[in-house]
Amino acid sequence: MTTRCTRAAFPDLHAVIHWQAAEGNLVTTYKTYHGTHEGEFFGIAPTGKAIRFETVDAMRVVDGRITEHWGVANLFSLMEQLGATPGG
Repeated sequence: MTTRCTRAAFPDLHAVIHWQAAEGNLVTTYKTYHGTHEGEFFGIAPTGKAIRFETVDAMRVVDGRITEHWGVANLFSLMEQLGATPGG
């Protein structure tokens, strides 16, 4: 999921951080993104639906800069909300 693609599809996308922890040079964050589906997303025409999905990100920070990033997003939940899965 690229930022450009996501911002075009959900222009009001914003995150609510539930918790963040740092140990050494690793920072981990759990958050929920919220937005409105107003542009095409992976071939799905805009639905106008409000969406939300959770992510967990881990970042290595060196000298105040993010040098590595790993993330997991619940995109299945997002696709369900857009009606793109059998359960949606």
